Amino acid sequence: MSDVYADGIGNVRVAGTNVRIDLLIVGPDTDDEGKPILQKKGELIMPLQGLIRADAQIKNVLNQLAEKGVLKKKDDAKAASETKN
Repeated sequence: MSDVYADGIGNVRVAGTNVRIDLLIVGPDTDDEGKPILQKKGELIMPLQGLIRADAQIKNVLNQLAEKGVLKKKDDAKAASETKN
């Protein structure tokens, strides 16, 4: 087994019954403004059902992080900023 690190995802597309997700890393080069350029590192290919299961698992992790206060949900952040005004 090999691990692949990704800083983010790029293009996501459906090809037949599979979903293809580009995995991106921050490369050594920068753009004209000095910002790092993301480069494609690899591609994750999974069936649509796998994407649906992954979505549910990711939402579960994000909800757990929000419950622990590590992340703020957009609605919570918006409500907090409105009460400050």
